Amino acid sequence: MQYNAYNCISEGAVFNLLDHLKPTSHGSDFLPFWLLKVAACSFANPITFLFNLSLCSAVIPTQWKKAIITPIPKVPSPSTCSDFRPIALTPILSRLLDKMVVRYFLYPIFQDPSYSHLFNDQYAFRPTGSTDGALISILHHVTLLLASNPYVRLIALDFSKAFDTVRHSSILSKLSTLPVDDVFYNWCVDYFVGHSHITKFQQCTSVSASINASVFQGSAVGPPLFVVNGTDLRPIHNLNFLDKFADDTYLIVPACNDHTIASELQSIERWSNLNNLKLNKDKSQELIIFSSKRKNDNTVAASPNIERVDSLKMLGVTFDSNLSVSTHVSNVCQTAAQSLYAVKLLSSKGLNSVSSRDVCCATVVSRLVYASPAWWGYTTAEDRQRLQAILNRAVRWGYYGKDDPTVEQICNKRDRDLFTKVIRNPVHVLHHLLPPARDTPYNLRARGHQFTLPDKRSPFTDKNFFCRLLYQNNA
Repeated sequence: MQYNAYNCISEGAVFNLLDHLKPTSHGSDFLPFWLLKVAACSFANPITFLFNLSLCSAVIPTQWKKAIITPIPKVPSPSTCSDFRPIALTPILSRLLDKMVVRYFLYPIFQDPSYSHLFNDQYAFRPTGSTDGALISILHHVTLLLASNPYVRLIALDFSKAFDTVRHSSILSKLSTLPVDDVFYNWCVDYFVGHSHITKFQQCTSVSASINASVFQGSAVGPPLFVVNGTDLRPIHNLNFLDKFADDTYLIVPACNDHTIASELQSIERWSNLNNLKLNKDKSQELIIFSSKRKNDNTVAASPNIERVDSLKMLGVTFDSNLSVSTHVSNVCQTAAQSLYAVKLLSSKGLNSVSSRDVCCATVVSRLVYASPAWWGYTTAEDRQRLQAILNRAVRWGYYGKDDPTVEQICNKRDRDLFTKVIRNPVHVLHHLLPPARDTPYNLRARGHQFTLPDKRSPFTDKNFFCRLLYQNNA
């Protein structure tokens, strides 16, 4: 996989990035986004030269490595440093170069058939990756194991400040094992050297501090490199699975592999130590999912130093021990109702009807159907009625049209759209979960797909995404 670094980034691509710049804060160079956007025609050529020069010489300007951190409160009344979210801003040009590097050097590796298997268990910071994909994969593996086991352990692992502490040498060592161009590797080496940040708070500015770990908040290159760093985090026993979304990692162990829990956790802890990370067992949680409604948690031995819970929130979606999503629906309905009331207040203050509908769709509707392809099949009729009741209220208040899609119609469309993308795109993050294609010597009528249909008699299998969509699209 060779690149001509002098011509890797085209002027047209840079102009397109500048021309589509969205409002964003400037970095330490104080170049505002509007200037770069308005003068895109004039700036595209010299910026392209700078980008290609940076790549071919493997040198990043020192100014582009300096970030400004603005603490944003995470709670209404912050009292400690941990109550603030540090938002780091590098110069806009640095961010644009990061995006180009990811597009031209990292994404092709993620999608290369010879190496894509290294990233099959990671659903963040990859093309087509999403929380939908991560949740679908987790539930797919759980239901697959429940077909031959009385229960499955689902352990949500917590890594303390993983993005902030990961060791640079670990990332570069794993990057060197991939088919990356020497120019890009050398550029990455320089990328991790000399980064610094200052903090601005209430008109006060701190002194500059160097950064010797982490993947740098606010960068586009850092998160995909974190994905590269996790390629060697794998289960050590057959039938166990690890599914990841960035640093959110889920260990799935069937009942027949109960004896492997301790060794799996030890292996993960060793990997953490080697990468300057810390596995926080006190914040990790375990959910026991049973194949039948008759369950007794007391008969299942506890995992070492892991808290056992009756429900687990994964990537914003709450599941119970029987894979019920009623708790999730209750939470979603509550937050959506609060958002709907906020729309009503805005409308009473003069927000016009068109804008009110837009805000309603962007807040209320999006909350109701978040990650729906993963959990929609596990809803009951009562769950669906409760979700629709929120939309009905929006219709009565005039913030949603009577002829607009219902919750069920929206979710069904999201299901179909995602399924179509998966079967048509062989490098989609979920494509490897599809069953094998059927070998039929005849083709008497057109079908929605040519994949083998899974066994619906297994517990919960008929509710997971692929089983539902494979049968729906079989005609």
